[in-house]
Amino acid sequence: MKTALIISPHADDAAAFCGATLAKLSAQGWHLILVRVTDDQKDSIGFSVEETIQINAQEMHAAAKILGIQEIIELGFVTDSLTDVLLGTLRERFVYLFRKHKPYAVFTFDPFGLYEGNQDHTRVALAVEEAFWVSCFDKHYPEHFTEGLEPFSVCERWYFARQLPEINHYEDVTETMDKKIMALCAHREMMKNTINQTRLQLKTHGKRMAMLDEAMNGDMSPLLGMVMQKMAGQWQRRRIGRKAGLQRHSASHGLARWKN
Repeated sequence: MKTALIISPHADDAAAFCGATLAKLSAQGWHLILVRVTDDQKDSIGFSVEETIQINAQEMHAAAKILGIQEIIELGFVTDSLTDVLLGTLRERFVYLFRKHKPYAVFTFDPFGLYEGNQDHTRVALAVEEAFWVSCFDKHYPEHFTEGLEPFSVCERWYFARQLPEINHYEDVTETMDKKIMALCAHREMMKNTINQTRLQLKTHGKRMAMLDEAMNGDMSPLLGMVMQKMAGQWQRRRIGRKAGLQRHSASHGLARWKN
């Protein structure tokens, strides 16, 4: 049985960026471990910090169950503040997790991704990128070895991003796209906050969209399903062009996938 470690800066990143692929791997028998790096304490509307931490954690566990993620590890860094954390501090945690859980594959943000404005995403990606080779060295963090751990090398890196600098792998997720959408809907408070950002932009522009208001107050699946299917369709068209005979609802997920 292969193990995959999904290093997610925030609770909803895994579902949003590679949820359908994770659901597919889980169905194939992979052991999936989700690492949430931050506590998401600010990602809600109208709740206190303490309530926000509790709600987002509960919804993350519900989403993880939908995707078939078997284990969750919390690192507990303050959300939206990783730019203030030493990169070496993050790197040490990831090296430790590599050595302890010995994943065949690691999923995370591409350290070279384009147009990434969230520094939590960037800092995690850079620290993971270094951790891949640092975890192989017996002079780095030798204190790990007192627990019986040893140098370790991950086999595959699966990178996602808002826009990848290079796509070298497409994963057919036609059969698991519905689970991705369900998992995103399970992150209700975080999705409300995301939708509200768009509502605020429209408000500044003097506009309003009824579909956004409906999603804020009711069923989010029509909106999130439309957005996710549109994105998946874009990957599909890039992968095989406009050939005849495609399944109408086929979908692909574009990734950067590397073997060490």
